[in-house]
Amino acid sequence: MTSLLSCNGDASSRIPAASSRWNTSSLNSEKEEATSGLNKMPPSSGTAENGDANLPQNLLYYLEKHGQFDTLECATSIGEDHQKIVGAVKSLQTTEGLVETEERTSKSLELTAEGREMAENGSHEAKVFRIVGPEGAAQTEIMKLPFGKVGISKAIASGWIAVDKSGGIVRLIRKTDEIDDKVQRELRVIADKNTQSADVKVVQELKKRKLITEISIKSYLVRKGQAFSTVLSKPEVDLTADMISSGSWRTKAFKKYNFDALGLMPAGGHLHPLMKVRSEFRQIFFQMGFVEMPTNR
Repeated sequence: MTSLLSCNGDASSRIPAASSRWNTSSLNSEKEEATSGLNKMPPSSGTAENGDANLPQNLLYYLEKHGQFDTLECATSIGEDHQKIVGAVKSLQTTEGLVETEERTSKSLELTAEGREMAENGSHEAKVFRIVGPEGAAQTEIMKLPFGKVGISKAIASGWIAVDKSGGIVRLIRKTDEIDDKVQRELRVIADKNTQSADVKVVQELKKRKLITEISIKSYLVRKGQAFSTVLSKPEVDLTADMISSGSWRTKAFKKYNFDALGLMPAGGHLHPLMKVRSEFRQIFFQMGFVEMPTNR
């Protein structure tokens, strides 16, 4: 009996130990899983910096280095959007005497959607020449293509192909083995903004075929102003008592008042004090559930 009790006692004493070991191992496993989960998480990428806020300051450094610049040429030089450059220059103009600007208008040639397709894949006449091939092709089959009619007429005018009616079927045959696709070449030149090296006659022909269009671009010539500085400081709006007491107002730049700006129009009339009390009582009755009866009966 004694041995049985001692055995039960030993068993009971061993059970908590086993359970404690199980709890410890389970906690360790959970801790390892949590740690491994943290290790598997991707590192934070951080906050992306916005370079647009520093663009006006960078333009001041650019102006200090070059003396003056054109906004369109500056955008091409630093690889920035032209509209962003113009916006930054406008923000610099808010500080009086910092910069001086002169508006310019320049013309540029741009490819239309059809022109971009030809610059990549060749002109319509060159496509027809390739389709005709050394063996020739039926004219009716080529006319079914979207570019067939224009391509055939331009290829015949260029002397690349000819019409053969000897076999009873109108066929197109080549008149030469090699061609020079001037249209594609000139379109690529214009796409690369090398308009000075483009052939004038070809450019006029491309305009007639609506492969290019002429656009006007407004830009600004930016020069240093009388109060130019590379330190961009915001002008003060109001004169404070601290400025007067310390004398710092002498070195501060203040924003000029616009005396030509229209003021706020005053409200026309107001309620009589008794009418105000009446309207307040009216709202109280509405909140209590009363309904206003029509008085025109």
